[in-house]
Amino acid sequence: MANQTTQFKRTVSGTINSGMRSVFGGEGRRYFILEHKDDSATHRRGEQQKMIVDEVFIGRDKKCQVLIDEQFGTVSREHAVIVRDGDRWKLIHRSSTNDTFVNGQRVMGEQYLQNGDEIQLSYNGPRLGFIIPQGDQSFVKSIGMTARLNLFRQQALRPYKTALTLLSVIFCIAIAGLVTGLVLTKKDNMELAKKYKDLANEFASRPSDTITQTIYVNSNGKHGIPSGGGAVTPTPGDLQAFEPYVYFVKMTQLTATAPKNTEAYDILGDGVYTISLEGNGIPKATGFITSDGHFITARHVVEPWAYYASGDLNDPYTRINVLKYCGAVIDATIVVESKTGDQRTFNYRDFGVKRSSDVTKEVYFWNEDNEKIVYEATFANGDDYAYKKINVNSNIVMNPTLAKSLPAGAKLEILGFPYGQGGEPNHIRPQYTYATTANSGLLHNIIPVTGANFEGGTSGGPVFYKDGKNYYVVGIVSNRYGRSSGEVVPVSAISF
Repeated sequence: MANQTTQFKRTVSGTINSGMRSVFGGEGRRYFILEHKDDSATHRRGEQQKMIVDEVFIGRDKKCQVLIDEQFGTVSREHAVIVRDGDRWKLIHRSSTNDTFVNGQRVMGEQYLQNGDEIQLSYNGPRLGFIIPQGDQSFVKSIGMTARLNLFRQQALRPYKTALTLLSVIFCIAIAGLVTGLVLTKKDNMELAKKYKDLANEFASRPSDTITQTIYVNSNGKHGIPSGGGAVTPTPGDLQAFEPYVYFVKMTQLTATAPKNTEAYDILGDGVYTISLEGNGIPKATGFITSDGHFITARHVVEPWAYYASGDLNDPYTRINVLKYCGAVIDATIVVESKTGDQRTFNYRDFGVKRSSDVTKEVYFWNEDNEKIVYEATFANGDDYAYKKINVNSNIVMNPTLAKSLPAGAKLEILGFPYGQGGEPNHIRPQYTYATTANSGLLHNIIPVTGANFEGGTSGGPVFYKDGKNYYVVGIVSNRYGRSSGEVVPVSAISF
């Protein structure tokens, strides 16, 4: 039987109005982040959504700001909603047939959320992490204008069906001066109305219920986007000299063996737990060799269990992580190959990584008797890089100083293997992708990017910046969240 529900209807004030205040005001307004903890057709594990409106519906209905994949049949069309209540956020349970949990406890109608809470939609359903940014980054104004406009389109406009409706709503708000709730001067109203008109013209050409990333093709056949903003595709040939030193990476073996007299042995017995790494199940990524003789990739490429895990011991990475914490010996084999045919085999233990910031967390799942079974595991909480010293030097030069001082809007060019493509036998060739710096310098020790065109498979790939006539590697592809934002680990963070 489902929990007590609380009725709540979507309002223009909580969507359009609050979205407008975030876009054009932002002063004193705070936002929160929802982190997806499970893979699905609509969201990747680890993906984060910044929520700038005051009403955030979660469910399988296309009008929901957080859209849950249809594969989760126990998630209702409008399962829950998070609403602003003064300076706090409140989760309201909406489903009449399926439960909502916060930190494993059923929500009875509604519940205030705290930073770090885990929301789960139905028993064994998808999980979301509730994150409140700290310090100056907690304010909406810390998000760039372009990013805010995109968030407005995805969150404030998504619930409304047609562009005509959007235009009517926006202009009515502009005329009535409802956005700020203040009495404006004639000059203020004219300036505000102009902003809304420009915004409306921008949205008029876009479907309101779909979110797409448009790729334009220039007359010369190159992919890119107009000069109005975003990233620009690198000119073919500019990075060709580096291609021989960019490697296709795949994990070919992942096993756990439990020695006797360990807790892992109690879980596993004397057998060997093996993850199937065949076909589409093979983790594929990118790595590269530097001028000082290091092979570099992302840590989550060589130790995926330290990043990806769910509340289910049947999840392969969760099981590996728990077994490792309980004393099992992990054996992970990684094979890398370049376009020149150079192939090398590594073990994950060959790589140096940053472990000083790792954290121990509880991993739990519910058994058939609805009992909560708790284990512990160690998760990465630091810079996402891994390195190994080898006897080869390349022409790829890292520039740590430049990595820390990139200007906002800088063009970054990337070589990698998106979706694991380009790594077929006898056809190893890295592909060109791109991104743009979202802020000046570093943010929380990462290079935040927008307009990110890199996909899964480019993880660990080199991120180049052209300073004058020379290309330098300033970072490593780490993670993409949302549909265009991502994180690049600056090479200044690497400590050999």
